[in-house]
Amino acid sequence: MNKELNLAFNILNNVYFNGAYASIELNKNFSDSINFNLVTKIVYGVMDQDVKLEYFISQFVKKQPKKQVKLILKIGAYIKLELNSIPNFAYVFELVEIAKHSKLKPYVSFINATLKKISVSNFVYPNKFDKFKYYSVTYSKPIWFVKLLLNNFDESFVENYLSYNLSTKTHVRINTQKTTISNFLSTLQTLKIDFTPSVFTDAVWVDYSKLVREKSLNGCYTPQGIPSMIVSKNCGGKNILDSCSAPGGKAVYVATLNPKSSVIACDVYAHRVKLIEEYASNMGVKNIKTMEHDATLFNPEFENKFDCVILDVPCSGLGVINKKPDILINNELKFDSLPTLQLQILNNNAKYVKKGGFIIYSTCTILPQENEDVVNKFLKLNKNFKIEPVNTFNVNALDNFGLKTFYPHISQTEGFFIGKLVRYE
Repeated sequence: MNKELNLAFNILNNVYFNGAYASIELNKNFSDSINFNLVTKIVYGVMDQDVKLEYFISQFVKKQPKKQVKLILKIGAYIKLELNSIPNFAYVFELVEIAKHSKLKPYVSFINATLKKISVSNFVYPNKFDKFKYYSVTYSKPIWFVKLLLNNFDESFVENYLSYNLSTKTHVRINTQKTTISNFLSTLQTLKIDFTPSVFTDAVWVDYSKLVREKSLNGCYTPQGIPSMIVSKNCGGKNILDSCSAPGGKAVYVATLNPKSSVIACDVYAHRVKLIEEYASNMGVKNIKTMEHDATLFNPEFENKFDCVILDVPCSGLGVINKKPDILINNELKFDSLPTLQLQILNNNAKYVKKGGFIIYSTCTILPQENEDVVNKFLKLNKNFKIEPVNTFNVNALDNFGLKTFYPHISQTEGFFIGKLVRYE
């Protein structure tokens, strides 16, 4: 039995049917003894192409098969459509072997016959006249997501957004607490790890599958997206609060950029607070304290205390589906309650800001309902705050009266939103 295909099947089975996260499952199962690049490519590829694979498979089955059976068919369809390195007969044989050695033994004949049909068939896109279905299958996004985009943006924008492919490299920040930028880059060159420059001097785009294997570089870098770094670069002051901090990327970078500041990083759950502590320790940052605290509940000890409050609030995550395709896998997400929660967090944390201080409000979504609409409702309720333009450090973003939204096809980075709200009295 092929170890790579078997591991990919097991990881995808946990993601699809047990609520696991692909990144965590891949990290848990990492091994130098197998072609882990292939495993990673199949896992993320199947998730990313889920809608397209469903459409392709539907041409060969009369009724919906058992969910694990369909998963094996999806893996076969993905290899057929996207990977030229594995011959048809090989992946059909290996996937049938996986079925034989799992609980799918009664379905082996069906799997074998269907995979053989898939292996010799060409993919045909749906007719363009069915706009929703065409966009859904062409860009492999659920119809509900396509409709959501078209309800918020014009068709040309949506097509540009869906068709843009971000870099397959991972954006990592160099930890200047433990190394220098020049030493880190020279080490990458020595180790022959491919990288390209970022817009920031203390970050690079890198082949993460190779980087993560170099244990000597542990603590010298951290994966962090460009918009996340921009959030941190817009923060400052003597006393800084990160109310929704876990796993701590923004707070730790803020503490690094402002070594004389005191940074408090909070999360509602104890185990997530521990993640912040472990992360800060690994990065060698000392001027950060952690606290278990619910961002929706008023803490009188925080009132009028902070120069800067960071609010990276819970959101739909629809801006980062390129690196977290599992967000779209399951049923349609329910967004109705999120803006209410986001506004509640904003209103509560506004009480912690000193006169002259400010809030950095951010989400990793592109929906106006979670971004501009929430900010505008907040401003109507809090007349002592006003918008101040966010500094995007020459990264392209759409500007809405100083509020900045990043889109892949415009910013060459993940979707993100940042607003700066200053208390002026």
